[in-house]
Amino acid sequence: MVEQLAAGFTAAFAPANLVALLFGTVVGIVVGILPGLGPMVGMVVLLPFSFAFTPDVALSLLLGVFCGGYFGGAVPAILMRTPGVPSSLITSFDGYPLTRKGEAQTALSAALLGSFGGGVISLWILVFLAPILAHVAASFGPPEYLTVAVFGVVLVVMAFRDRLAQGLMLLGLGFWISTVGIDGSTLGARFTFGTLIMQNGLHIIPVCLGLFGIGQTLLLVERDILRGREVHLSRSTLDFSKLWLALRYWRTLIRSGVIGTFVGLLPGTGSILASFMSYDAAKRLSKEKERFGKGTPEGCLASEAGNNAVPAGTMIPLLTLGIPGDALSAVLLGVFTINGIYPGPLLLVKEPVLINTLYWSMLLINVAAFAMLVVWLRPFAMIVKVPSRLLAVVIMVISLVGIYAVNTRLFDAGVAVVMGVLGYVLLRLNWPIVNLVMGIVLGEIMENRLRQTLSLGEGSLAILLGRPISMALLGLTVLIIAGPLILDRRRAKKAEKSDFVRRAS
Repeated sequence: MVEQLAAGFTAAFAPANLVALLFGTVVGIVVGILPGLGPMVGMVVLLPFSFAFTPDVALSLLLGVFCGGYFGGAVPAILMRTPGVPSSLITSFDGYPLTRKGEAQTALSAALLGSFGGGVISLWILVFLAPILAHVAASFGPPEYLTVAVFGVVLVVMAFRDRLAQGLMLLGLGFWISTVGIDGSTLGARFTFGTLIMQNGLHIIPVCLGLFGIGQTLLLVERDILRGREVHLSRSTLDFSKLWLALRYWRTLIRSGVIGTFVGLLPGTGSILASFMSYDAAKRLSKEKERFGKGTPEGCLASEAGNNAVPAGTMIPLLTLGIPGDALSAVLLGVFTINGIYPGPLLLVKEPVLINTLYWSMLLINVAAFAMLVVWLRPFAMIVKVPSRLLAVVIMVISLVGIYAVNTRLFDAGVAVVMGVLGYVLLRLNWPIVNLVMGIVLGEIMENRLRQTLSLGEGSLAILLGRPISMALLGLTVLIIAGPLILDRRRAKKAEKSDFVRRAS
């Protein structure tokens, strides 16, 4: 164990790895600060270029974008009430009121301390929990993996139950895309429309790059989100004295980091839920409840600790089960598989140095992102002044050049463009794109595990009822469906009753 940690430490501090994680962190902070982009855009743009590196360097690069994006998202949320990433909307509830009172430094100090603390806490949980879950998963067979995948699909659907029809449609579209190409079991062509080029299928990389990279930038140009933004900061660096003030809320920091990690562990839940749950718990348990929503550093700290704990949380099911927790970790799954590394319970045994390198890299990324924003706060904040159209053109050119360079196929660039148009339309309609991505990723897993399960059960799914882990997961799946629906029904009845009383009075 000590030897593997030492080997990971050495690999993490190798010059190539340090340059990659520092560059990725800078890119992550920039795309996190720019409203309308976010870490997903940065990751899919850099993804094609990451294939030229070794797996540890490529993953460090993308993890830098992943974690750095959440650090950066709080800056515009606090200074301009415009969240750089969706989950930072919760941070603006208290961050912007503090800015209006002339206490922007207090809000930023709390947010950055929360981001750093949440990232480190979640990393410790990852290091402790991953081997335990991998040991449990080592006893998994196809029926268990099938029920895990079903559980993940249900979580994704229920996370967007307010847009249930749209979510199911996009999930179904994702399942269909995952079947395009040559079927590995029967060697039959599926949905290739008689073309040779479609036989390789529609890979997740050009699909994600189009949906998020090109689609998001088209929306950025149309709405011109960055126009007319004013940034007011009293100094170019962070005020260190305000950090000590934020440290008074260390209990909130630890609690929010734990909440964010376990929310991130569940497929499809995402950073918005983690941020909200952390903020809500802080508000309910705080001695100063009345200050929430009016400007308290505790609210900023709780929200940011929750959302920045998500990256390490999503890595737990990815590394131990091979199932991504969200669309961002699905991109990381692509890096593993393209290098012939398949995440699962044996990954920690087969690739111990790589896993420990990732642990050290994630720690360094959190330290680097915190230090960069402390020292260069004003320069980073001024990035919002970049013209939207110039930014969009640069992102699209880099995206298309990168995706073509991977396999030197114009077809992949064409897929990215088509998916970009689709992504733009879906974003305009406010449909949950994450369902489409998770459908593509989980569709292949479900299909393969379903075949293996039916083979073991001689054509019957009744085999699931004789496996304790499968039964437990199926029970959890039923609870995940029934619980929210019952709560929604109760809220609706309560709202109707309140409305009736109000009309009667």
